[in-house]
Amino acid sequence: MKLGTLLMPLHPPQKPLTESLDEDTEFVVRAEQLGFTEAWCGNHVTLRWEPIAANDLFMANLIARTSKIKLGIGVSVLPQHHPANVAVRIATLDQLSHGRVYWGFGQGGVPTDWELFGLPPDPKVLGQMTAEAHDIVLQLWTEEPPYHFDGNFWQIHVTGVNAEQGIGYVPKPYQQPHPPIGMTLISGPSKGGTIGGAKGYIPLSTNLVHRTTVAEHWTNYCKGAADAGRPEPDREIWRVSRSIFVGRSTDEALDFAINSAFGASIDYLIYLLRSADMLPLFKHDPSVPDSDVTVEYIIKHNCIVGDTKECIRQLEQLWETTGGFGTLLMIKHDHDDADKWNRCLNYLAEDIMPKIPSV
Repeated sequence: MKLGTLLMPLHPPQKPLTESLDEDTEFVVRAEQLGFTEAWCGNHVTLRWEPIAANDLFMANLIARTSKIKLGIGVSVLPQHHPANVAVRIATLDQLSHGRVYWGFGQGGVPTDWELFGLPPDPKVLGQMTAEAHDIVLQLWTEEPPYHFDGNFWQIHVTGVNAEQGIGYVPKPYQQPHPPIGMTLISGPSKGGTIGGAKGYIPLSTNLVHRTTVAEHWTNYCKGAADAGRPEPDREIWRVSRSIFVGRSTDEALDFAINSAFGASIDYLIYLLRSADMLPLFKHDPSVPDSDVTVEYIIKHNCIVGDTKECIRQLEQLWETTGGFGTLLMIKHDHDDADKWNRCLNYLAEDIMPKIPSV
């Protein structure tokens, strides 16, 4: 199994932004040295707990600091941008990195972001905007001018083309026809899974849900592929995210996970999902009362926490429940204790991952 990371990222709101960005930059550099194969980065504008508001700029900052690790945009929130701007920025990032970019897209889920950009708080409308913007981005990446697109939200008409002088041409990505595209999967019967399977996009399973729900992601993804007449997908392309902390002992690891920024970030996520009436996502059983969904509950059911032996056991359990996947994405939490986190990364990369099977 390959090892990667997903930076939501997660930092206490009181931490200075510069410190958070420096820490996340250094983490990706260190991750590459330890053999991590990819790093995905989220994008939220009005959340201090998740403070990277321009993930393409953050990834551009990493191009010259790294040489091999793939850099994943996870995701471009398409309703917040003109799709032509997304197309040229991601194409430029792919060119600068010589083809080390993955691209993910989504509609976003933060109400204060919607307010900031004057977007309708209707997920259906945002979904329609996302689908239309996605089509425009792919058209600009794969077609030559003149460009024409008559949408409900965006219209593009580029007619003043001069081929000899190169006028009217949009930059294309380094990777052809475009960077590999990822889709985030959250609920079991995820619409993203069906769409991703139909289009052959990379499935990215969230860290928020129980392993039994993660297993549903692959079933739904394969159904989308079958319904679209695509061949059976290879599990190698599947990415599964987990919050992970490895300690010297399981008791030490649990104590740290509960009483550090790791636990505080989970408490924040509980607050966020409760506010959005999405708390059932965390549950391993729908009958679990909302009041039982605590930091300790989520660490027990949805995280990988313990000493090396215990973490290997939990990862093998995840593997058996899901049937196997290609890449484990470690969620990047705040490194409030640098020594413990550096030791955790070493344990994970050097002592644990070599013992986990591959598809």
